[in-house]
Amino acid sequence: MSEFTEHHQKGVEAFTKSLEHKRQTCHDCGFEDTVLDSEWQTHVETEPRSGHICYRLTCPDCNGTETIEIDI
Repeated sequence: MSEFTEHHQKGVEAFTKSLEHKRQTCHDCGFEDTVLDSEWQTHVETEPRSGHICYRLTCPDCNGTETIEIDI
């Protein structure tokens, strides 16, 4: 594995680990769960120019939507 690939993999692992514990609350009904591995219906978009990742979460209880933007 190249040094770049190794550093990239470590960065991905650190990023994922930081999201594992991030919680989001639905502002419409109060549902709360973690962003990853949860009941939220998740759609992920990336914006290569700005370096942002946008998580669009749909609440399983009321279908309300929440958006989380992460600057990488």
